[in-house]
Amino acid sequence: MKIGFYPKMAVSGMRKNGRLYLPYIIACILMVAVFYIMHLLGYSKMLENFAGAGTARDMLKLGTNIMAIFGTIFLFYTQSTLIKGRLKEFGLYSVLGMNRKNLGKIIFFESLITGTISIACGLLIGIGLSKLAELGFRKMIGLDSSYKFVISMESVFFTVGVYGFIFFLIFLNAVRQVRFSRTINLINSDKAGEKPPKANWFIGILGLVLLACGYVLALKIEQPLSALLVFFAAVILVIIGTYLVLIAGSVLLCRILQKNKKYYYKTNHFVSVSSMAYRMKRNGAGLASICILLTMILVMLSSTSALYVNKEESLNNKYPRQINISAGNDGYSDSYGKEIEKVTEVINKKTEENGAKITNSYIYTTCSVTGYFENGKLRLDIDPVKMFEDNPLGNITTFDYDKIVQVNFFDLDDYNRLTGNNETLSSGEILAGIEGKLQFGNELIIGDETFKVAKRIDTKQGDFKHTMNNLVVTTLVVVVDDFGEVTSRYNRYKDATGDTMLVWEWHYAFDTELDENKQKDLNDLLRNYIRDELYQQKFYAVRCESRVEERTDFVETFGGLFFLGILLSIIFLVSCVLIIYYKQISEGFEDQSRFGIMQKVGMTRENIKKSINSQMLTVFLIPIVVACMHLAAVLPIIHKLLKLFGHDNMPLLLICAGVCALICGIFYAVIYKLTSNAYYEIVS
Repeated sequence: MKIGFYPKMAVSGMRKNGRLYLPYIIACILMVAVFYIMHLLGYSKMLENFAGAGTARDMLKLGTNIMAIFGTIFLFYTQSTLIKGRLKEFGLYSVLGMNRKNLGKIIFFESLITGTISIACGLLIGIGLSKLAELGFRKMIGLDSSYKFVISMESVFFTVGVYGFIFFLIFLNAVRQVRFSRTINLINSDKAGEKPPKANWFIGILGLVLLACGYVLALKIEQPLSALLVFFAAVILVIIGTYLVLIAGSVLLCRILQKNKKYYYKTNHFVSVSSMAYRMKRNGAGLASICILLTMILVMLSSTSALYVNKEESLNNKYPRQINISAGNDGYSDSYGKEIEKVTEVINKKTEENGAKITNSYIYTTCSVTGYFENGKLRLDIDPVKMFEDNPLGNITTFDYDKIVQVNFFDLDDYNRLTGNNETLSSGEILAGIEGKLQFGNELIIGDETFKVAKRIDTKQGDFKHTMNNLVVTTLVVVVDDFGEVTSRYNRYKDATGDTMLVWEWHYAFDTELDENKQKDLNDLLRNYIRDELYQQKFYAVRCESRVEERTDFVETFGGLFFLGILLSIIFLVSCVLIIYYKQISEGFEDQSRFGIMQKVGMTRENIKKSINSQMLTVFLIPIVVACMHLAAVLPIIHKLLKLFGHDNMPLLLICAGVCALICGIFYAVIYKLTSNAYYEIVS
């Protein structure tokens, strides 16, 4: 055969199947473009000199890796769907004398043409839009705009390498599908699967059980640490449960509709329901894939938008004052307080020397110890972290991580000063409060020490609420009359590594009347002093942080997450559109003969439209409704995880989730309307 024969056959086949290939190539182009943009912003030297872009760039690096993995999986899925539509054509080629090697050459040139067009056009579009993406990225992370246009050859070569490899794998997979199929099976591929499926109750019930388990995990979690540990387990359960329920449930739905004579024996419903009944077993997986993609979009946009909108409140929660100073050490010693008194005096003196007036200040000392709380007693002989490291799979199911409790001891004088109260205590009595839902009685046993609870307190009073920030486990507050005497009893407790379990911390925070630049200068001065001074005394975790400096980190972190969420959501939306489109096209060709027969016996075009609308409405709501159910179920666990970022605004999260669901629902409706038109053109 002539050299140009196979390329001509490849081009001819792609042109004749343009309805299938065009959306596929467009999706590939978009994925290449977004991948180039992510790599450019994450890896190129364009932003490496900007300190405020470090964290956000790290997130885009992670997003680049996610895009490579997701692109491989999704393009494999899409190309498999595409090649199935051409198996009959390849079967005819075999009958006409082509062997598997000849078919492989045609597939090779189709893959080469598709890959070349996708990578070339994707890079052109990515390079063209990269400046717009960069400006949006800079805006979100708070950097000044730059109008210098940059083309990263590193990003170009990396994109070509990654997607060149992906298209090579796709080619091998397509060859495999054709090579290991008999000619008769290729010719009759469009007639496969015509037996009406039976509703599998076992699969459906198993799916519901898995979904229920995933939901219970999401709703049961109380603390961020627990949320972090079980999040992926809940996600896996929900994904598997969704596939099983929609595969089995969609078949059952068709059977129920067929048994409803008033509904089934109508012109609008008869053809659509009977045709759906034959294919819902395999297309239930398609509905589940759409549902999972929609859920991923809703979760990403809801969480990242809530973080970005609430970034200023999160910043103020973590850094309540303009200057925030802290230090820590192991165990308790009377000498700690003496050293801190000297340091505090120097801090006040240096602050005043720099023209600042200390206002709105608070200062406190606390000691903490962590254990396992059960039956009103905090056990200090269990090390949950060590247990999880030794046997993560076993202990995640048998160990209740919501019962891990951190006890914070406070001196009564500090408590009264922070809250403005005037509480008193007798010997052996304590004031107690808890952040979490664990219950305790009139006595508390912490280790081997027993305390009488004189009064339960509100941990959110006055400046005392600032001592409860950034909680990752249930926190028990214990206010004692003799701080040194009580806390020193816990110096003897050791963890699994032999280190002292008791941790001593000192916090000092205040506002000044300085502008932002002078606040930074003062913070640098104080930071250098306390580090030199306190490190000499062997204190650790010595920090001096100003809110104005940390704002940059918050903006870049939350802005980078939101930007990454938007880019990934675009890709997931495109993937969702492609799945829906191919679903409609494949179903259209399957139903073409059925509607043709019905037209011959008197079915009008108007009846066809009504029947199509009935079919669309029957399956249209399933993925988006289930996705919204998933979102509602996982919102509590998302809220717990966002606490790790200082976000504790559930109403705002609900608003963001509602807005995202509304926008996604509108977009989804438009997609289905457009793709249903393609379905109508085929069957009519």
